[in-house]
Amino acid sequence: MNLILDLLGAALDLAKRALQWLFDWFLDLNIFDRLLVVLTLGAFFAIVLPIARYRAFETWYYINNPLAVYMIGIVALIFASFYIPSLYAAIARGAVNLYYLGWVIYIYASNTISHAPYEVTAGYWINIVIPVTYCILTALSFIFYGQEG
Repeated sequence: MNLILDLLGAALDLAKRALQWLFDWFLDLNIFDRLLVVLTLGAFFAIVLPIARYRAFETWYYINNPLAVYMIGIVALIFASFYIPSLYAAIARGAVNLYYLGWVIYIYASNTISHAPYEVTAGYWINIVIPVTYCILTALSFIFYGQEG
């Protein structure tokens, strides 16, 4: 029984130290990078929420975002670029987000979300707001804090 309690205590201590390290890392970021980290929650909603819906047989059917996997990659790039604070990281963040934004607008403009008559849901608009906000925060972070991260 003592072995189990010791292992549980060691695991909890490790979890406590990991959370403290994560919190300290978050506090070391500048305000715009902190907002980028918080915006990751919004990116999660952009991934999971449907972007359109259509009515068939007296019920609503929802269409998932075909580009959601790319938003996961964008979030990974944002986190990886915190460790490389430079002009190249800022350009990579902005370029990838603008590329994603272009494709999100394209699938709506080209009417390729669905062949059924559909209406756009809030998830589509979140998929537009998140990359635009990522670009704005990236630009502000680089303008005000430059090379220091």
